[in-house]
Amino acid sequence: MMHATDGPTGQLAAALFRLMHSVKSAKHDDPVDRSAIIILARLQEHGALRLSDLAGDLCLDVSTMSRHARALEDRGYVAREGDPTDGRAVRLTISEPGRAVLATASTNRQAWLETSLADWSEDERAQLTAMLVRFADALTPAHSRTDRTERQESTA
Repeated sequence: MMHATDGPTGQLAAALFRLMHSVKSAKHDDPVDRSAIIILARLQEHGALRLSDLAGDLCLDVSTMSRHARALEDRGYVAREGDPTDGRAVRLTISEPGRAVLATASTNRQAWLETSLADWSEDERAQLTAMLVRFADALTPAHSRTDRTERQESTA
């Protein structure tokens, strides 16, 4: 009888499940929760976004995103600005305090990874990184890869 984890693809799926669980359940000394970090990271990566675009990008309902945005705005981590293409709309943008929170979260995660990979060689870390980048690209829809490449080229 064949099991779901038989073969390389099944083993990969099982390993990814364990990995995702470990990443999500890891405790970091962050000033905000994981959902806030995800929102702040998206705003830092993409710049100012309409609430509806941010919600769609993160696969959240607009009302849920609105609640998160209001909480982040109340703490001074995001700000609202007018949309230059539509005077009726507003966009969210990450503030300097929001960038500082995100930098702290990034430092915390890098320290966690350093501890987790302490007995890995630099070569093994480089190989893992290369394969994960390739895998992430394979899972990303083609239009998103094109957008990311264009953004990287415009900032270079």
